[in-house]
Amino acid sequence: MKKLASVFIFILMTGLFSGVFFSTNLSYENNEYLSSLLISGFESGSPGFISSLLSALSSNFILAALMLPALVAKPLCPLPPAMLWFKSFAIGFCSGLLYLNSEKAITMSLLKIFPQNIFLLPAFLIMSITLFCISISGGIKKSRPVQEKKGLLLISAASCILLLTGCVIEAICHSAAL
Repeated sequence: MKKLASVFIFILMTGLFSGVFFSTNLSYENNEYLSSLLISGFESGSPGFISSLLSALSSNFILAALMLPALVAKPLCPLPPAMLWFKSFAIGFCSGLLYLNSEKAITMSLLKIFPQNIFLLPAFLIMSITLFCISISGGIKKSRPVQEKKGLLLISAASCILLLTGCVIEAICHSAAL
């Protein structure tokens, strides 16, 4: 399990750095345009807590749901690491855009990107490792030992709680004025 966790942490870090490097290698015009969209989204009027929460829940739970087909078929086991990479790439891309084109990049990053990702990245990491392990071991089986079923249920519940916490924090951060 330690080797698998190391591999998934490597996938997460690769996604983060790929996102940062991709955002820095865009043309100047594209970089300016995308960063202005991102910054205007952060600085625009507050959409309200409920709409921010629903948006965060839908975007994060759709990404988590895209990992679930790996439970039923062994050939779909690359889905969890791919979704983990995608999530970390998106975070790295947004961070790179912010750092390149904003005078308040550190403040915006600390207030708008960093807080929810303290919970979201571990949630996606735990979820992808768990789903990958279940997938490569043959998917959902009735013949699993009860202790293993309890462990998988606890791990899944912990990752869902982390995901919900990250979504609530994201809604709070995006509904608060900068």
